[in-house]
Amino acid sequence: MDQGTKRTVISIQKHQPEFDFDEAEQSPSFTFPEYQGELLLPRIMAGLTDFGIAALVYCIFVITTYLQMPDTFSPDRRVLGIYGAGFFILLAIYFFLFMLSSSQTPGMKHRRLTVVTREGSPLDPRQACMRGFGYLISILPVMLGLVWALLDPEHLTWADKVSGTYVKKI
Repeated sequence: MDQGTKRTVISIQKHQPEFDFDEAEQSPSFTFPEYQGELLLPRIMAGLTDFGIAALVYCIFVITTYLQMPDTFSPDRRVLGIYGAGFFILLAIYFFLFMLSSSQTPGMKHRRLTVVTREGSPLDPRQACMRGFGYLISILPVMLGLVWALLDPEHLTWADKVSGTYVKKI
């Protein structure tokens, strides 16, 4: 028995859109201020302060819920995973709401830092939402997006890159 093979040929030109790279070449390039490297330590300290505030609030929640559990309850991996996810959600909401309301977190305010646009103006709601999303994707992979500032030549986190913003000293 000889079976013929059936092949499907897809023409890429029919389904692939073309990108207009000429527009990007004509756009003026932007480089972030060089002092971003000097702000690494204050940014780390502000981040630790914010992390501590969120952890303290979450510990109060965990202790309260633990005290309300029945005596026969023993936490398993599923419950601990839910608590871990809850802390992640709290961190994301914490950063998102502070960026939306004032362009700085309490830790940043303590260190006299603020987040601004490329033009140097405060964040508008759309940029604050993008920065909040940037924090979300920065925290999700074991905070790799925040550690990225140590490796990046411009010392920017993923939240900075996604939102097109940067941190400056007040």
